[in-house]
Amino acid sequence: MSQTLLQDFKTVKIVCVPIPKSKTKFGLSEKHAKKRLEKSGWEVWRGGNIGLQRRYETYLNVKRKYEKLSDLLNKQYPEQHDYLMLLCAVHHGMPDFLCHRNGVFKFVECKLGYESLSKRQKVCINKLLQLGFAVEVHKIVEKQTKTRIADLNLVTGQKIIKDAQKMLKGY
Repeated sequence: MSQTLLQDFKTVKIVCVPIPKSKTKFGLSEKHAKKRLEKSGWEVWRGGNIGLQRRYETYLNVKRKYEKLSDLLNKQYPEQHDYLMLLCAVHHGMPDFLCHRNGVFKFVECKLGYESLSKRQKVCINKLLQLGFAVEVHKIVEKQTKTRIADLNLVTGQKIIKDAQKMLKGY
């Protein structure tokens, strides 16, 4: 792939997911997002583990799960499967999850409300967008957060709010 120009960067959909308060935040964003994705019918794999089935030391059921992912990717994106494995192997910044439902793939990066994307994550997400994959950032936020869906420009950091929490009438 050639050098990336500033105008080549695209916007990413941000989905804000409200959760109740908890004592610890450790691992909360990924655990909550994965559970939510699976409830809505998505099949979920770890994004950085594409090609995992080729390793000898993996458990048999894990190996089968990632073989299924490879088969699905080879059917829908045969020319990009090897490039995705290369991205996983050498590029730090791969989104947390790769999801599949009804023939559609999407990558999902999970963040707590105050966290932002790193420089490597922005570059990797942009490469995935150029390959034709959908990429979303799921932000785990407190219930009182008003923004629900927004678009984020990866270069400028500008957020365009698409959907916000509605105000209750009479208050």
